[in-house]
Amino acid sequence: MGSTAASLKRRTLDLSSPFTKLAIAFGLGLLVGLQREHVASRLAGIRTVPLITVFGALSAMLSQSFGGWVLVAALLSLAALIILGNVLELKAGSADPGLTTELALLLMFGVGAYLVAGRMEVAVAIAGGVAVLLQAKVQLHGVAAKFGDNDLKALMQFVLLTLVILPSYPIVLMVPTQCSTHARSG
Repeated sequence: MGSTAASLKRRTLDLSSPFTKLAIAFGLGLLVGLQREHVASRLAGIRTVPLITVFGALSAMLSQSFGGWVLVAALLSLAALIILGNVLELKAGSADPGLTTELALLLMFGVGAYLVAGRMEVAVAIAGGVAVLLQAKVQLHGVAAKFGDNDLKALMQFVLLTLVILPSYPIVLMVPTQCSTHARSG
């Protein structure tokens, strides 16, 4: 008969499972948390960011059963904790004037919630983009410093045309049968 491997039932990962969504939230939080830990962020690091991302996912799960107020209350609680953390850092005299970590924390809460309520691929792409953006700080500042006024103006015009104006125009396709050509008959 067939081999043992052929007789085993094929199993696939159920991406809609709540446990899978929580695990993905945890993994994405670890990715961003590792980056924050690497740069020695005082507000959040390798433990806090995964907790916040899982908190977002769990809040979205609870809001499906108990209403959207759960998600709003969770987000407000997180914002209050971030503010409290910054106030304590300010009193200790070691406050970081930047807002990058704070915004990343709020965004990762949203990523966790979106894993549950939206498309998983989008949430994964956003978290990956956040991690890369945070890690590329030095390189991005270097690129920005090299831009002159004319370069920046040209870039802004390009972005305006390609991302704002062009998408607002309807797409018209010309098919050869729709083209009017007059052949001379003689």
